[in-house]
Order: sequence, then structure tokens, then C-alpha cells
Amino acid sequence: MIRFLLPLAVFLSAASSLAVELAIVRLGAPYLGQSLLPWSAAIVSVLLGLTIGHVLGGLAGGEMATSRALRGWLSAVWFAAGIAAMAMPAAIGPVAIAFASDGGFSLDVVAAIAALAAPPSFAAGFVSPLALRLAARRPSLALPRMVGAIYAASAVGSVAGTALAGFVVLERFGAAGLAYLAGGAWLALGALALPARKAVVVAPVYGLALVAIGALPWLAGKQCLVESRYTCIRLLDKPLAGGDLLRFMILDEGVHSASDRDHPRRLHLGYAALADRLAQAAFAAVATPRALVIGGGGATLPRAWAHAEKPVAATVIELDAEVATMARDIMWAGGNGRLNTLIGDGRAVLRALPATPTYDVVLMDAYRSRSVPPHLVTAEFDRAVAARLTPSGVYISNVIDRADPPLLALSIAATLTTVFPTVDLWIAEAPASGTTNIVVAAWPSAERALRPPRITVEATVMDAGDAVRTQQVTWRRFDLAAARAHWPRACAAVLTDDWTPVDRLLAGRAVCDHGEARR
Repeated sequence: MIRFLLPLAVFLSAASSLAVELAIVRLGAPYLGQSLLPWSAAIVSVLLGLTIGHVLGGLAGGEMATSRALRGWLSAVWFAAGIAAMAMPAAIGPVAIAFASDGGFSLDVVAAIAALAAPPSFAAGFVSPLALRLAARRPSLALPRMVGAIYAASAVGSVAGTALAGFVVLERFGAAGLAYLAGGAWLALGALALPARKAVVVAPVYGLALVAIGALPWLAGKQCLVESRYTCIRLLDKPLAGGDLLRFMILDEGVHSASDRDHPRRLHLGYAALADRLAQAAFAAVATPRALVIGGGGATLPRAWAHAEKPVAATVIELDAEVATMARDIMWAGGNGRLNTLIGDGRAVLRALPATPTYDVVLMDAYRSRSVPPHLVTAEFDRAVAARLTPSGVYISNVIDRADPPLLALSIAATLTTVFPTVDLWIAEAPASGTTNIVVAAWPSAERALRPPRITVEATVMDAGDAVRTQQVTWRRFDLAAARAHWPRACAAVLTDDWTPVDRLLAGRAVCDHGEARR
């Protein structure tokens, strides 16, 4: 029987370890988003934990440890891994807040949250060497065959844990549920490894610990309204004067959309109001305007355009079907025949669209939290967009970037100049620190472009205490030459499918040492 139980135990432990890796990234998403940095930090944390556990698992109990002692070690590390995994949802919020700086959530927070995955991985790392040592103490087992079975079980378990977590568990039970499921598997293994008499003593303590761990996440931290395959979705409602309602859609840690229930044409986010002003210049040149929006979110702008005096036929490409459903049903974007939503990756869907009709406005507003998908800001993608624009049209890109210097926005603009003759960056004049929205507009025709030096729009802001108010925001236009003069030490790199260092640019690190990428 043990020849089957040992590989099965290793399989379940490996599956739980990979599930923890996915869970920690998703648990941290409301604070950090899901860019390359949290994923890389989580992978490093889990692999380091496993490595240290493998080393110590070969030393635990000494060379002369009995099979009973090794079973005791297995039970102990499984219990430790289970408790550590199930504690992660409760620990996320306090850890994120403790390591937050005045500028928001920095690399310190990324590392601290990722480190929460190390203890369960450290304990899980003990399992394979302990299982091998147990097998070696059973003369009846064919050791070479058991070694192969245990290594294969570890590899297959890693695959199964990743697949089940990503395709099944996360969508049905959420990130906290995934952590509890992984921890529960370890705790069950730990209980099975215990002798019956010890299990009776441990069970009550174990039950109390589970109740406490399960209750903690509901006392603190950010909870998702819906946790989809791609993001944590939350909503925030704010009352407006006259009984109106403003609803924010928050994807991971960032506000993506703000929709006015009673006035679809009223735009509350400054960048959305500016994008609308630029888009109206292109819509005014045609009798039946058409728009393509890549990254729908709450569909605030497409909804506004569909309700305009000159209605716009808007096609929205949204990767996440859950987000699209909430935009339609909860953000009030449904019920309008002029708004059509397609589910899929922006670039793949754009490639699959028929060559005609073309669009007067293409808006790129696709984000995975603060990090734009790299394949949607390259010169190759820009050429695909240009092929879908009318001569009087405009390609508008909402860029979330560092306020000073905006290396990502500068590089996106430099890349667009390889395709479009006229490219502008629109930057709010109000003082900003940390990250901010920058709007980049690319026009096929300079003669038809809207290019005043400044545009002022209304925006809704939240003061201390979460009260909302309206203020005027003035956006200043920079062409690429003016932007380079304003930030003389900043470089603007041309982004390609082969090389798109989005996260490095967002971190404020120069990239102009990349040979021919200089502009």
C-alpha cells in the first residue's frame, strides 16, 4: 500500500504548493495588481521555500532516523504548511498596510506579500526527501522504481495544481478559497500521517485553529465582489447631488471606470472627459461615427458615446467575460443596441475583425491593474490600429505612468511616431506624485487633429472622508519634442513585439541602453 500512498502524498503536496503560488498573487491583487513584479516575486518566494525545504528535509531527524520518526516529521511539516497556507488571506491586508509607503505600494510590499508564500512552500519542500527516505527504509520496495514514482508524482502534481487552480478553483471559490483548499489538503495529509492516538489529541486544537484562521479574512482586508479568471472586481457607490448615483468599478487595486447612473453623458474621470473631447473632434467629421474600444471595463465612454446626440456605434473588446457582464448589468451599459461587446484579447480580436468598416476613434484602455499588456503598445500593434482608422480619425491611449518622468508614456508616444505623423501627450497640470493618467493621441492627419495647447474638463474627486466634489482639470498638450525638452534626461524607446519592458519603464528605470531602441 505504501508504494501508492507515498507518491499520492507527494502529488497532493506538490499540487498544493503550486496552488499557493497562484493564490498569493491573486490575494495581493487588490493592493498590488497582477503585473510582472508580483508574479516574479511569488515564483521566487515559492522556489526558495521549496529549495530550503528540500535541503532540510534530507537532514531532518539525522541519518539514523526511524520510519516512525520520519512519519512524525512528515506530519509536522504538513500541518505547518496547511496552517501557513490558510493564514495567507488573513495576513495579506496587515502586511500590505505595514509595508506601504507614502508613495503607495512599492517593491517592499511586493516582496513582503510574496514572502507569505514561503512558509508553506518551505514546509512542502520537506516532503519529497522525507518520502524518499521512508521508501529507502522499506526493503520490500524497489527503490529505483519508487524514486522515479516520487519525482514523477511531484511533477504531475505541480501540473495538476496549476491547471485546477487556474481553470477551476479560482473562478468558483476565489483566491482565499484556493488557499484554504491547498492548506486543507496539507492538513488532511498531516492528520493521516499521525498515529491514531496522537490524532485524537491534535484534532481539537486543529479545529480551533481552522475556525480562527477562517474568520480573520472577514475582519480586515479587501474583499472581491466577483473574482474572475483575470481579476478581482469590486464596486464603490457614491451619492451625488439631486439623488444621482456614481458607481466606480475597481479592478484589482485600481479604479477602472466611473459611471453616472442618471446621466450617461456625464464623465467623472478626468482622462475619460479629455478622451471624449478628443474623440468628438473625429466624430464631428462624419455622419455616422464608429468607435472601437480595446479594454471595456465598465464601458463608461462607449455608453456615453452611444447616448450622444449624434449616437456612436461602439464596438468594445473586453478580455474578461465577468467584467463585460457587470458592465452591461450593473454599470448600466446594457440595453443599447449601438454598443456591441466582443470577448477576447484586444490584439487577437482586432486581427480577426473584417477589414471594413473602419473606425473614427480607437480607444486603448486595456490594463491588468497598473500594467498595460505589453503586446498592446508595440509598433506592430500600432500599425494594425492605423489600418482600421479613417483618415480623419484618432487613436487614443490611456496610459497609467509615473508622473515624473513618464517613461512609459514617452516610449508609447515615440513608438506611435513610427506609424502616425501627429502624436501628442496630454498631461494634467495639477501637481501629481506617484502614478497618474496620461492620454496619448495619434492622428493620421495633422490637418484634422484637435491640438489646442490646453483643454479644461470637469472631474470628480474624493476628498478625505470619501466625500465627492467636482473640480476643473486642465490638460496641457506636449508633442514628443516638447516632452523631451521638458524631461531632458528621460529617454523614449521604440517598443516592439520583441522588446517591450513595460514594468521597467513603470519603475522609472532607463532603457535607452538597449542599442537601436533609442529615439
